[in-house]
Amino acid sequence: MMIKYKKKDLKRDEFKETIENTIIFYEHHKKIITIAAVGIIVIAISLIAYRNHARAMNKRARSEYNIGVVVYNSGQIEQAEQQFEMIRNEFWGTTFAHRATFMLANIYYKKGQLDKAIENFEEFANGKYDKLFTPSSYQGIAQCYEQKGNIVGALEYYEKALLEFKANTFKTDCLMQMGRIYLSMNRLDEAKDVYEKILNLTDNPTIRYKAERKLKTIEAIKEISE
Repeated sequence: MMIKYKKKDLKRDEFKETIENTIIFYEHHKKIITIAAVGIIVIAISLIAYRNHARAMNKRARSEYNIGVVVYNSGQIEQAEQQFEMIRNEFWGTTFAHRATFMLANIYYKKGQLDKAIENFEEFANGKYDKLFTPSSYQGIAQCYEQKGNIVGALEYYEKALLEFKANTFKTDCLMQMGRIYLSMNRLDEAKDVYEKILNLTDNPTIRYKAERKLKTIEAIKEISE
């Protein structure tokens, strides 16, 4: 008499066979499987340890950076420089170490060390570490070039900063500096264009007043020149 198997019986047999095959495979490859399992555990523990270490480093870097900013704002430039140098060296790779580079660039600018300021602004900007500070780095480079008498380079970096800035407050500040340069070079049409852009970007009465006065100055210069 032929035995009839139900589907559920076949499934049980298949499951049983799978278990048996797994056991046989494990017995033949026990050493390799054990090593692989240990390796996975070690990697997992290492990753957890690295993440915890990175969090701790970033937390310490933030604390030290905040101290540096307080010292900088209090006018203790030399002490601030030492603080930010320490942060950059000891916490390299963290967000606040990169920001320390930006702060050092500002310190060098204040001290008149323009080449060092440009070097640090460029290092920060080229790394694209922080979208908020990157355009300010371009503006910092522009100011350094302007101090060095490289007006073409200054205008180039003011333009780069202008393209990167998102907030109109920063845009208008950048445009005011560009307008001042164009006026000093007697490039009146470009200066006029800049100050008109400022009026379109801001409702700040002080800035609007300055821009409107500059436009009147440009009109007066043009009338005298005709």
